[in-house]
Amino acid sequence: EKYAHLLRADDGIASDPEKFYHRVIGIDLSRLEPHLVGPHTPDLARPVSAMAGAVQSEDYPDDISVALIGSCTNSSYEDISRVTDVVRQAKEAGLDKARVPFLVTPGSEQIRATIE
Repeated sequence: EKYAHLLRADDGIASDPEKFYHRVIGIDLSRLEPHLVGPHTPDLARPVSAMAGAVQSEDYPDDISVALIGSCTNSSYEDISRVTDVVRQAKEAGLDKARVPFLVTPGSEQIRATIE
């Protein structure tokens, strides 16, 4: 709510987007769903809502032993800062203790140094 005024379309562009852009793609953000990857490989991405079914159908382990924030494609400082914001929001919501180890893997030594 605090930043809602910053997260709206520019009035001039919203009224005539074709004047400013070659192609306009509408995305309904309310329909986006978080995704999880794994187990065992980042190639197995699926919506959160599909994970329980995959655990059953693929006989995956049904407990999480470790959580990882990282990327095999060089996660950026911005990616890690967004994770920091999600963790802050979780703490504010009373979710301040992880049940499993939580690892953060920056995409490079430079990103790690920037974070520190």
